[in-house]
Amino acid sequence: MKDMILTGTQKKKRILMMASGAFAIFFTGFPHVWSIYQPYVMEQAGWTQGQASMCFYLALCAFVFGNIIGGRLQDQYNPRMAAFLGGGIFSIGILLSAFLIIPSPIPIYLTYGVMQGFGQGMIYTSVISTAQKWFPGRTGFASGIVVTANGLCGFFLAPASRKLLEAGGPRTAFLVIGAAIAVSWILCSVFFCLPESDVREETIRSGNASHEASAGRQYTSFEMMRTRSFYLLLGTMLFGLIAYFMLSPVSQTYQIGIGIPASVAVSAVMLGSVMNAATRLILPTLADKIGRIVCIKGVLVISAAAMLVLVNSRSYAATAAIIVMYGCYGGIMGSFPSFTSSIFGMEHAGENYGYVMFGIVIATFGAPVITGVVTGKGYGMQAVFAIGAAFAALALICMVLLGKELNQSKHKRVSVNSYKEEKKNGFGNNEKTVRAGK
Repeated sequence: MKDMILTGTQKKKRILMMASGAFAIFFTGFPHVWSIYQPYVMEQAGWTQGQASMCFYLALCAFVFGNIIGGRLQDQYNPRMAAFLGGGIFSIGILLSAFLIIPSPIPIYLTYGVMQGFGQGMIYTSVISTAQKWFPGRTGFASGIVVTANGLCGFFLAPASRKLLEAGGPRTAFLVIGAAIAVSWILCSVFFCLPESDVREETIRSGNASHEASAGRQYTSFEMMRTRSFYLLLGTMLFGLIAYFMLSPVSQTYQIGIGIPASVAVSAVMLGSVMNAATRLILPTLADKIGRIVCIKGVLVISAAAMLVLVNSRSYAATAAIIVMYGCYGGIMGSFPSFTSSIFGMEHAGENYGYVMFGIVIATFGAPVITGVVTGKGYGMQAVFAIGAAFAALALICMVLLGKELNQSKHKRVSVNSYKEEKKNGFGNNEKTVRAGK
Protein backbone atom coordinates (compact mmCIF):
# COMPACT_ATOMS: atom_id res chain seq x y z
CA MET A 1 0.00 0.00 0.00
CA LYS A 2 1.25 3.44 -0.90
CA ASP A 3 1.69 6.07 1.78
CA MET A 4 -1.33 8.33 2.13
CA ILE A 5 -0.84 11.78 0.59
CA LEU A 6 -0.60 14.38 3.35
CA THR A 7 -0.83 18.15 3.18
CA GLY A 8 2.25 20.29 3.81
CA THR A 9 1.05 21.11 7.33
CA GLN A 10 0.38 17.45 8.10
CA LYS A 11 3.84 16.45 6.90
CA LYS A 12 5.43 19.10 9.13
CA LYS A 13 3.43 17.89 12.14
CA ARG A 14 4.44 14.31 11.40
CA ILE A 15 8.14 15.16 11.16
CA LEU A 16 8.11 17.15 14.40
CA MET A 17 6.13 14.46 16.19
CA MET A 18 8.46 11.68 15.01
CA ALA A 19 11.63 13.63 15.82
CA SER A 20 10.54 14.69 19.32
CA GLY A 21 9.01 11.28 20.00
CA ALA A 22 12.19 9.47 18.94
CA PHE A 23 14.25 11.79 21.15
CA ALA A 24 12.05 10.93 24.14
CA ILE A 25 12.10 7.20 23.29
CA PHE A 26 15.91 7.35 23.08
CA PHE A 27 16.17 7.82 26.86
CA THR A 28 13.86 4.88 27.62
CA GLY A 29 16.93 2.69 27.02
CA PHE A 30 18.66 4.28 30.04
CA PRO A 31 18.19 1.28 32.41
CA HIS A 32 20.31 -0.83 30.07
CA VAL A 33 23.41 1.19 30.95
CA TRP A 34 22.86 0.59 34.68
CA SER A 35 25.78 -1.86 34.70
CA ILE A 36 28.10 1.14 34.21
CA TYR A 37 26.58 3.01 37.17
CA GLN A 38 26.35 -0.02 39.43
CA PRO A 39 29.96 -0.25 40.70
CA TYR A 40 30.06 3.48 41.46
CA VAL A 41 26.77 3.34 43.36
CA MET A 42 27.85 0.20 45.25
CA GLU A 43 31.09 1.86 46.32
CA GLN A 44 29.45 5.10 47.43
CA ALA A 45 26.40 3.59 49.18
CA GLY A 46 27.93 0.32 50.37
CA TRP A 47 25.34 -1.87 48.67
CA THR A 48 25.73 -5.52 47.77
CA GLN A 49 25.63 -6.79 44.18
CA GLY A 50 22.08 -8.08 44.69
CA GLN A 51 20.82 -4.79 46.12
CA ALA A 52 22.28 -2.83 43.22
CA SER A 53 21.00 -5.23 40.54
CA MET A 54 17.45 -4.85 41.83
CA CYS A 55 17.34 -1.31 40.40
CA PHE A 56 17.44 -2.69 36.85
CA TYR A 57 14.82 -5.38 37.45
CA LEU A 58 12.41 -2.98 39.17
CA ALA A 59 12.72 -0.53 36.28
CA LEU A 60 11.97 -3.30 33.78
CA CYS A 61 8.87 -4.52 35.66
CA ALA A 62 7.54 -0.99 36.17
CA PHE A 63 8.13 -0.33 32.45
CA VAL A 64 5.58 -2.98 31.47
CA PHE A 65 2.96 -1.63 33.87
CA GLY A 66 3.66 1.88 32.57
CA ASN A 67 2.86 0.63 29.06
CA ILE A 68 -0.46 -0.80 30.23
CA ILE A 69 -1.57 2.23 32.26
CA GLY A 70 -0.26 4.66 29.64
CA GLY A 71 -2.11 2.77 26.93
CA ARG A 72 -5.34 2.94 28.90
CA LEU A 73 -4.89 6.67 29.55
CA GLN A 74 -4.34 7.46 25.90
CA ASP A 75 -7.42 5.41 24.95
CA GLN A 76 -9.62 7.24 27.45
CA TYR A 77 -8.14 10.72 27.02
CA ASN A 78 -5.29 11.32 24.56
CA PRO A 79 -1.68 10.16 24.05
CA ARG A 80 -0.23 13.62 24.73
CA MET A 81 -1.51 13.47 28.31
CA ALA A 82 -0.02 10.01 28.80
CA ALA A 83 3.34 11.08 27.33
CA PHE A 84 3.36 14.29 29.42
CA LEU A 85 2.68 12.46 32.69
CA GLY A 86 5.15 9.71 31.84
CA GLY A 87 7.91 12.17 30.94
CA GLY A 88 7.39 14.08 34.18
CA ILE A 89 7.54 10.92 36.31
CA PHE A 90 10.63 9.69 34.45
CA SER A 91 12.52 13.00 34.70
CA ILE A 92 11.74 13.55 38.37
CA GLY A 93 12.67 9.96 39.20
CA ILE A 94 16.18 10.29 37.72
CA LEU A 95 16.81 13.75 39.20
CA LEU A 96 15.74 12.58 42.67
CA SER A 97 18.00 9.53 42.37
CA ALA A 98 21.01 11.86 42.38
CA PHE A 99 20.33 12.67 46.03
CA LEU A 100 19.37 9.18 47.22
CA ILE A 101 22.64 7.24 46.97
CA ILE A 102 22.51 6.34 50.65
CA PRO A 103 23.00 3.13 52.67
CA SER A 104 19.34 2.16 52.35
CA PRO A 105 18.43 1.25 48.75
CA ILE A 106 14.65 1.59 49.28
CA PRO A 107 14.36 5.28 48.23
CA ILE A 108 16.27 4.78 44.99
CA TYR A 109 14.24 1.64 44.29
CA LEU A 110 11.22 3.96 44.15
CA THR A 111 12.87 6.69 42.06
CA TYR A 112 15.31 4.93 39.73
CA GLY A 113 13.35 1.67 39.71
CA VAL A 114 9.61 2.32 39.89
CA MET A 115 9.33 5.96 38.80
CA GLN A 116 11.81 5.65 35.95
CA GLY A 117 10.37 2.40 34.58
CA PHE A 118 6.72 3.44 34.93
CA GLY A 119 7.31 6.83 33.30
CA GLN A 120 9.30 5.26 30.47
CA GLY A 121 6.49 2.79 29.81
CA MET A 122 3.93 5.58 29.50
CA ILE A 123 6.15 7.43 27.02
CA TYR A 124 7.00 4.29 25.06
CA THR A 125 3.44 3.14 24.44
CA SER A 126 2.19 6.64 23.62
CA VAL A 127 4.90 7.44 21.09
CA ILE A 128 4.86 4.05 19.33
CA SER A 129 1.07 3.83 18.95
CA THR A 130 0.82 7.46 17.78
CA ALA A 131 3.71 7.06 15.32
CA GLN A 132 1.92 4.08 13.73
CA LYS A 133 -1.24 6.16 13.27
CA TRP A 134 0.74 8.70 11.20
CA PHE A 135 1.84 6.07 8.64
CA PRO A 136 -1.09 4.19 7.04
CA GLY A 137 0.17 0.98 5.49
CA ARG A 138 3.68 1.52 6.93
CA THR A 139 3.17 0.90 10.64
CA GLY A 140 6.29 -1.29 10.80
CA PHE A 141 8.43 1.52 9.41
CA ALA A 142 6.89 4.01 11.87
CA SER A 143 7.40 1.89 14.97
CA GLY A 144 10.81 0.82 13.69
CA ILE A 145 12.07 4.41 13.66
CA VAL A 146 11.16 5.15 17.26
CA VAL A 147 12.20 1.73 18.58
CA THR A 148 15.57 2.17 16.85
CA ALA A 149 16.06 5.31 18.95
CA ASN A 150 15.63 3.15 22.07
CA GLY A 151 18.25 0.71 20.76
CA LEU A 152 20.77 3.50 20.17
CA CYS A 153 20.61 4.70 23.78
CA GLY A 154 23.28 2.35 25.09
CA PHE A 155 25.61 3.09 22.19
CA PHE A 156 25.68 6.83 22.99
CA LEU A 157 24.84 7.04 26.69
CA ALA A 158 27.29 4.35 27.81
CA PRO A 159 30.46 6.35 26.95
CA ALA A 160 28.83 9.63 28.03
CA SER A 161 27.82 8.13 31.39
CA ARG A 162 31.29 6.67 31.90
CA LYS A 163 32.90 10.10 31.47
CA LEU A 164 30.37 11.76 33.80
CA LEU A 165 30.89 9.07 36.45
CA GLU A 166 34.66 9.39 36.26
CA ALA A 167 34.48 13.19 36.49
CA GLY A 168 31.86 13.71 39.21
CA GLY A 169 30.41 10.41 40.38
CA PRO A 170 26.82 9.13 40.29
CA ARG A 171 25.22 12.38 41.50
CA THR A 172 26.68 14.44 38.63
CA ALA A 173 25.78 11.76 36.09
CA PHE A 174 22.17 11.49 37.28
CA LEU A 175 21.73 15.27 37.28
CA VAL A 176 23.12 15.75 33.77
CA ILE A 177 21.23 12.81 32.27
CA GLY A 178 18.09 13.78 34.20
CA ALA A 179 18.27 17.31 32.76
CA ALA A 180 18.60 15.90 29.23
CA ILE A 181 15.59 13.65 29.85
CA ALA A 182 13.60 16.68 31.04
CA VAL A 183 14.44 18.52 27.79
CA SER A 184 13.22 15.55 25.74
CA TRP A 185 10.05 15.46 27.85
CA ILE A 186 9.32 19.14 27.19
CA LEU A 187 9.97 18.87 23.44
CA CYS A 188 7.81 15.77 23.17
CA SER A 189 4.98 17.48 25.06
CA VAL A 190 5.11 20.48 22.73
CA PHE A 191 5.18 18.67 19.37
CA PHE A 192 3.33 15.47 20.24
CA CYS A 193 0.00 15.15 18.40
CA LEU A 194 -2.36 12.68 16.78
CA PRO A 195 -3.04 12.87 13.05
CA GLU A 196 -6.42 14.04 11.78
CA SER A 197 -9.29 11.57 11.80
CA ASP A 198 -9.01 10.76 8.08
CA VAL A 199 -5.38 9.64 8.51
CA ARG A 200 -6.26 7.54 11.57
CA GLU A 201 -9.14 5.89 9.74
CA GLU A 202 -6.88 5.06 6.80
CA THR A 203 -4.37 3.48 9.22
CA ILE A 204 -7.11 1.26 10.66
CA ARG A 205 -8.27 0.28 7.16
CA SER A 206 -4.72 -0.55 6.07
CA GLY A 207 -4.26 -2.60 9.25
CA ASN A 208 -7.38 -4.61 8.48
CA ALA A 209 -5.98 -5.37 5.02
CA SER A 210 -2.53 -6.39 6.28
CA HIS A 211 -0.99 -9.86 5.95
CA GLU A 212 -1.72 -10.76 9.59
CA ALA A 213 -5.07 -9.06 10.27
CA SER A 214 -7.30 -11.65 11.95
CA ALA A 215 -10.46 -9.57 11.78
CA GLY A 216 -11.68 -6.11 10.97
CA ARG A 217 -12.32 -5.34 14.64
CA GLN A 218 -10.41 -3.37 17.23
CA TYR A 219 -9.75 -5.62 20.22
CA THR A 220 -9.76 -4.29 23.77
CA SER A 221 -7.15 -5.83 26.06
CA PHE A 222 -9.78 -8.01 27.74
CA GLU A 223 -10.99 -9.29 24.37
CA MET A 224 -7.42 -9.84 23.19
CA MET A 225 -6.54 -11.96 26.22
CA ARG A 226 -9.48 -14.27 25.51
CA THR A 227 -7.96 -15.27 22.16
CA ARG A 228 -5.50 -18.07 21.47
CA SER A 229 -3.53 -15.72 19.24
CA PHE A 230 -2.53 -13.57 22.23
CA TYR A 231 -0.91 -16.46 24.09
CA LEU A 232 0.91 -17.67 20.99
CA LEU A 233 2.19 -14.13 20.45
CA LEU A 234 3.24 -13.88 24.10
CA GLY A 235 4.98 -17.27 23.86
CA THR A 236 6.84 -16.21 20.72
CA MET A 237 8.20 -13.10 22.43
CA LEU A 238 9.07 -14.96 25.65
CA PHE A 239 10.87 -17.91 24.05
CA GLY A 240 12.36 -15.78 21.28
CA LEU A 241 14.03 -13.37 23.70
CA ILE A 242 15.15 -15.70 26.46
CA ALA A 243 18.07 -16.99 24.35
CA TYR A 244 19.38 -13.43 24.00
CA PHE A 245 19.04 -12.74 27.72
CA MET A 246 21.03 -15.91 28.45
CA LEU A 247 23.84 -14.69 26.21
CA SER A 248 23.92 -10.91 26.73
CA PRO A 249 25.32 -10.74 30.31
CA VAL A 250 28.26 -13.01 29.41
CA SER A 251 28.82 -12.06 25.77
CA GLN A 252 32.13 -10.33 26.47
CA THR A 253 33.53 -12.52 29.24
CA TYR A 254 32.63 -15.73 27.39
CA GLN A 255 34.61 -14.69 24.32
CA ILE A 256 37.65 -13.84 26.40
CA GLY A 257 37.29 -17.18 28.19
CA ILE A 258 37.53 -19.17 24.94
CA GLY A 259 40.62 -17.27 23.79
CA ILE A 260 39.19 -14.41 21.77
CA PRO A 261 41.30 -11.25 22.29
CA ALA A 262 39.70 -8.74 24.67
CA SER A 263 39.80 -5.98 22.04
CA VAL A 264 37.83 -8.17 19.62
CA ALA A 265 35.32 -9.13 22.32
CA VAL A 266 34.68 -5.48 23.19
CA SER A 267 34.36 -4.54 19.51
CA ALA A 268 31.89 -7.39 18.99
CA VAL A 269 29.63 -6.07 21.74
CA MET A 270 29.75 -2.56 20.23
CA LEU A 271 29.06 -3.91 16.74
CA GLY A 272 26.25 -5.98 18.23
CA SER A 273 24.68 -2.78 19.58
CA VAL A 274 24.77 -1.32 16.07
CA MET A 275 23.16 -4.50 14.69
CA ASN A 276 20.51 -4.29 17.40
CA ALA A 277 19.59 -0.74 16.37
CA ALA A 278 19.74 -1.45 12.62
CA THR A 279 17.44 -4.47 12.67
CA ARG A 280 14.88 -2.57 14.76
CA LEU A 281 14.31 -0.39 11.69
CA ILE A 282 15.15 -2.69 8.78
CA LEU A 283 13.09 -5.74 9.76
CA PRO A 284 9.73 -4.05 10.52
CA THR A 285 10.11 -1.91 7.38
CA LEU A 286 10.68 -5.07 5.33
CA ALA A 287 7.75 -6.71 7.12
CA ASP A 288 5.42 -4.00 5.79
CA LYS A 289 6.10 -5.43 2.32
CA ILE A 290 6.42 -9.20 2.77
CA GLY A 291 4.61 -9.85 6.05
CA ARG A 292 5.65 -9.88 9.72
CA ILE A 293 5.21 -13.61 10.24
CA VAL A 294 7.70 -14.43 7.48
CA CYS A 295 10.25 -11.97 8.88
CA ILE A 296 9.94 -13.12 12.48
CA LYS A 297 10.18 -16.77 11.46
CA GLY A 298 13.42 -15.94 9.69
CA VAL A 299 14.80 -14.20 12.79
CA LEU A 300 13.96 -17.18 15.00
CA VAL A 301 15.62 -19.66 12.61
CA ILE A 302 18.76 -17.50 12.56
CA SER A 303 18.65 -17.16 16.36
CA ALA A 304 18.50 -20.93 16.86
CA ALA A 305 21.35 -21.42 14.39
CA ALA A 306 23.51 -18.78 16.11
CA MET A 307 23.02 -20.43 19.51
CA LEU A 308 24.03 -23.79 18.05
CA VAL A 309 27.19 -22.18 16.66
CA LEU A 310 27.99 -20.99 20.19
CA VAL A 311 27.50 -24.56 21.45
CA ASN A 312 29.99 -26.01 18.99
CA SER A 313 32.51 -23.26 18.21
CA ARG A 314 35.41 -21.86 20.20
CA SER A 315 36.69 -19.60 17.42
CA TYR A 316 35.76 -16.30 15.78
CA ALA A 317 32.57 -18.01 14.59
CA ALA A 318 31.34 -17.59 18.19
CA THR A 319 32.04 -13.85 17.95
CA ALA A 320 30.03 -13.66 14.72
CA ALA A 321 27.17 -15.59 16.35
CA ILE A 322 27.08 -13.13 19.26
CA ILE A 323 26.81 -10.17 16.88
CA VAL A 324 24.01 -11.96 15.02
CA MET A 325 22.13 -12.58 18.29
CA TYR A 326 22.14 -8.85 19.05
CA GLY A 327 20.58 -8.32 15.62
CA CYS A 328 17.93 -10.99 16.28
CA TYR A 329 17.00 -9.29 19.54
CA GLY A 330 16.60 -5.96 17.76
CA GLY A 331 14.52 -7.58 15.02
CA ILE A 332 12.04 -9.00 17.54
CA MET A 333 11.83 -5.79 19.56
CA GLY A 334 11.33 -3.71 16.42
CA SER A 335 8.69 -5.96 14.86
CA PHE A 336 6.39 -6.76 17.75
CA PRO A 337 4.70 -3.34 18.26
CA SER A 338 3.37 -3.24 14.68
CA PHE A 339 2.80 -7.03 14.70
CA THR A 340 0.54 -6.71 17.74
CA SER A 341 -1.46 -3.84 16.24
CA SER A 342 -1.80 -5.66 12.90
CA ILE A 343 -3.47 -8.58 14.69
CA PHE A 344 -5.56 -6.83 17.33
CA GLY A 345 -6.12 -3.41 15.77
CA MET A 346 -4.77 0.11 16.20
CA GLU A 347 -7.39 1.56 18.54
CA HIS A 348 -6.04 -0.05 21.74
CA ALA A 349 -2.54 -0.78 20.43
CA GLY A 350 -0.68 0.83 23.34
CA GLU A 351 -2.34 -1.09 26.15
CA ASN A 352 -2.45 -4.34 24.16
CA TYR A 353 1.29 -4.25 23.49
CA GLY A 354 1.86 -3.61 27.18
CA TYR A 355 0.35 -7.00 28.00
CA VAL A 356 2.37 -8.70 25.25
CA MET A 357 5.51 -7.22 26.84
CA PHE A 358 5.06 -9.44 29.88
CA GLY A 359 7.03 -11.89 27.73
CA ILE A 360 10.07 -9.62 28.11
CA VAL A 361 9.74 -9.55 31.91
CA ILE A 362 9.47 -13.33 32.18
CA ALA A 363 12.42 -13.80 29.82
CA THR A 364 14.58 -11.28 31.71
CA PHE A 365 13.97 -12.93 35.08
CA GLY A 366 13.92 -16.48 33.75
CA ALA A 367 17.21 -16.37 31.83
CA PRO A 368 19.54 -15.81 34.82
CA VAL A 369 17.63 -18.38 36.87
CA ILE A 370 18.07 -21.04 34.17
CA THR A 371 21.72 -20.11 33.70
CA GLY A 372 22.33 -20.29 37.44
CA VAL A 373 20.69 -23.70 37.77
CA VAL A 374 22.56 -25.18 34.80
CA THR A 375 25.99 -23.86 35.74
CA GLY A 376 25.34 -24.67 39.41
CA LYS A 377 25.02 -28.34 38.47
CA GLY A 378 28.46 -28.27 36.91
CA TYR A 379 27.54 -27.79 33.26
CA GLY A 380 29.29 -25.20 31.13
CA MET A 381 27.91 -22.33 29.08
CA GLN A 382 27.61 -24.65 26.07
CA ALA A 383 24.73 -26.37 27.87
CA VAL A 384 23.12 -22.98 28.53
CA PHE A 385 23.44 -22.03 24.86
CA ALA A 386 21.92 -25.38 23.81
CA ILE A 387 18.91 -24.63 25.99
CA GLY A 388 18.75 -21.18 24.38
CA ALA A 389 18.64 -22.82 20.93
CA ALA A 390 15.78 -25.03 22.12
CA PHE A 391 13.87 -21.96 23.32
CA ALA A 392 14.35 -20.28 19.93
CA ALA A 393 12.96 -23.41 18.27
CA LEU A 394 10.00 -23.35 20.65
CA ALA A 395 9.37 -19.70 19.70
CA LEU A 396 9.39 -20.75 16.04
CA ILE A 397 6.76 -23.40 16.78
CA CYS A 398 4.59 -20.76 18.49
CA MET A 399 4.96 -18.54 15.44
CA VAL A 400 4.00 -21.34 13.04
CA LEU A 401 0.89 -22.09 15.13
CA LEU A 402 0.05 -18.39 15.28
CA GLY A 403 0.31 -18.15 11.50
CA LYS A 404 -2.10 -21.07 11.11
CA GLU A 405 -4.46 -19.52 13.65
CA LEU A 406 -4.54 -16.21 11.79
CA ASN A 407 -5.01 -17.92 8.43
CA GLN A 408 -7.92 -19.94 9.76
CA SER A 409 -9.53 -16.79 11.17
CA LYS A 410 -9.03 -15.01 7.86
CA HIS A 411 -10.51 -17.88 5.80
CA LYS A 412 -13.42 -18.16 8.21
CA ARG A 413 -14.11 -14.44 7.89
CA VAL A 414 -13.94 -14.62 4.09
CA SER A 415 -16.34 -17.59 4.07
CA VAL A 416 -18.83 -15.81 6.31
CA ASN A 417 -18.68 -12.67 4.18
CA SER A 418 -19.13 -14.73 0.99
CA TYR A 419 -22.13 -16.51 2.50
CA LYS A 420 -23.69 -13.20 3.50
CA GLU A 421 -23.12 -11.81 0.03
CA GLU A 422 -24.59 -14.88 -1.66
CA LYS A 423 -27.58 -14.81 0.67
CA LYS A 424 -28.11 -11.15 -0.09
CA ASN A 425 -27.85 -11.72 -3.87
CA GLY A 426 -30.10 -14.76 -3.69
CA PHE A 427 -32.75 -12.81 -1.80
CA GLY A 428 -32.54 -10.05 -4.40
CA ASN A 429 -33.03 -12.47 -7.32
CA ASN A 430 -36.01 -14.15 -5.67
CA GLU A 431 -37.57 -10.78 -5.00
CA LYS A 432 -37.22 -9.80 -8.68
CA THR A 433 -38.81 -13.10 -9.76
CA VAL A 434 -41.82 -12.56 -7.51
CA ARG A 435 -42.28 -9.05 -8.80
CA ALA A 436 -42.06 -10.21 -12.41
CA GLY A 437 -44.73 -12.86 -11.76
CA LYS A 438 -47.11 -10.25 -10.48
